[in-house]
Amino acid sequence: MPPKFVSVVGASGKTTALCTLARALSAKRVLVTTTTHMFPVLPPDCRTVLTDPVPDELLAQLQLPGAVCAGRQSDGGKLRTLSSDLLAQAAEAADLTLCEADGAHRLPLKLHRADEPVLPPQTDLCLIVAGLSALGRPVRDVVHRFALHADWAAGPEQLVGIPELLYCVRETAAACGLPPERLRVLLNQADTPSLAAQAEPAARALRADGLDCRIGSLHSDPGLLHCWIFSA
Repeated sequence: MPPKFVSVVGASGKTTALCTLARALSAKRVLVTTTTHMFPVLPPDCRTVLTDPVPDELLAQLQLPGAVCAGRQSDGGKLRTLSSDLLAQAAEAADLTLCEADGAHRLPLKLHRADEPVLPPQTDLCLIVAGLSALGRPVRDVVHRFALHADWAAGPEQLVGIPELLYCVRETAAACGLPPERLRVLLNQADTPSLAAQAEPAARALRADGLDCRIGSLHSDPGLLHCWIFSA
């Protein structure tokens, strides 16, 4: 059965993932929201944006086809999480909820504090996104919260290779606290054949962990997620 509540975590492509899925699923009643902070997903990716919506307003919009982006007003033009009660009501009313449940300060990889990611209890599938643009660059420049890894804190000039990429993805998977069958891993930003080839050892290792892992580019193949997650 296709998932009804998809949370997106990790780094480098979360908002793009939400936008591409919202467009692909526009015939359905879709809620796009966050449990952290995100910039609103604007038309044409979403039909409308609701800031600080009252329940009746949000639930009425979710009776119509198309994606509705909703959250409470935050700083810098961003949205923050709806109340837990309203999120539960809205997720029940929608055919599908897409939730950005992590933040990475626009970096391609991330490590997590104990209170991250912020997965809603309704999550039945979680997409982990990791950016291949991190390869060959110092951890201090490309890994959000890199200092949570003791060796990287002591040596922030450490370059990201396949072991470092795997460490970040595996740490994210563990932080989600979900069984492998409810996780998907996208090694994003495979914008060239060379990057895709470099990522293949990581994908094989993650598949050996029991994770459904794909290498791809949301920029060049925006239909990737819809076919992968919802075709079954």
